[in-house]
Amino acid sequence: MKNVASIIILMLTLSFGLYAQPRKFRDTNAMKKIEELEKIKLIESLKMNEETTLRFFARWDKFKDDQHNIIENINNLVDKMDQAVTNSNDDKNPEVKKMIKDYFDMESQLQKNRRNFINSLNDILTQTQIAKLLVFEKKFKDEIRNVLFYRQRMHGPMN
Repeated sequence: MKNVASIIILMLTLSFGLYAQPRKFRDTNAMKKIEELEKIKLIESLKMNEETTLRFFARWDKFKDDQHNIIENINNLVDKMDQAVTNSNDDKNPEVKKMIKDYFDMESQLQKNRRNFINSLNDILTQTQIAKLLVFEKKFKDEIRNVLFYRQRMHGPMN
């Protein structure tokens, strides 16, 4: 519980400090701070030694880069779909049908990439550590989401 309170206080401090920044800078800076916090908390949670930490984060960073690229491609595709459906009255547009297929293929690739990353950790982490990683990821995302929703309820959306 003490860790949850520490994370919430840290996140609120970061969000208040970044609120006055221009939006694009604020988002990039805030994401970097969240990623740094995530790494620190992950090292603590998994109780990794220095060698394991280096090997783990080498794979983690590649995994995160790959995920980011896939998500960027999905976002670009969604923008194209939005334009296609906005600019076309054709309900049977084959281009849109292909984009829908591509969208789900990319979503599948996200999951496949994640599964491959987790499976690749067998030579670095124990099964218990892998389970702790999965639990950590879920709890960390939930805590960040709760902090951001709390902040938005208290201060309105960041624009």
